[in-house]
Amino acid sequence: MSLQASLQRPKGEQWATIQEATITASPEKAKLGDNLAFTVSFKLNGGIRRNFVRRLWEAAYDEHDLGLRMAYRVDLSKQRSKLLLPSELKRDRFVRRGVFFWTRNPELPYRVWATIATEFETILYPKTEQEAQKMLFDVTRSFELPASKLGKGQHTLEAKVHAKWGKHIFTERGEATAKTPGIKIRIE
Repeated sequence: MSLQASLQRPKGEQWATIQEATITASPEKAKLGDNLAFTVSFKLNGGIRRNFVRRLWEAAYDEHDLGLRMAYRVDLSKQRSKLLLPSELKRDRFVRRGVFFWTRNPELPYRVWATIATEFETILYPKTEQEAQKMLFDVTRSFELPASKLGKGQHTLEAKVHAKWGKHIFTERGEATAKTPGIKIRIE
């Protein structure tokens, strides 16, 4: 018994790109004893998101390919001069899983459906394919840092985001990276 080859991606297109990567800070002007809250958001778009649909979940389930594991990493760093590398302030690694299962839910008229297991060990049951895609591929992470870790003065911070996944019937193995635009923080 041979496994089905993964679907071909359209020529010239990557399996996924990270889009709408943003970073926000609260407050942007802080005292040395304050805590700073950062929020990093991004979306994974492209073939992997487009192929994460019920018809292909069913094909994967029939081939004993029972889910998609997405490994994410967000690195919050402080930019220094152009000659020096940025210094990392915080790194966050987490995993989300889309798990395919045989359903008998009367609200879902399909044979195979997906649940989403988040990094918080919560299992979510999406009602639509779009909701499942959003749960798996739209990411928002929050960080807290003491202002004293940055020190007094003007600082420029950015986040580098990374997504990685393995080969499945509906996708090849791949990864995507992106950077957020820098934000300025003033510590007094």
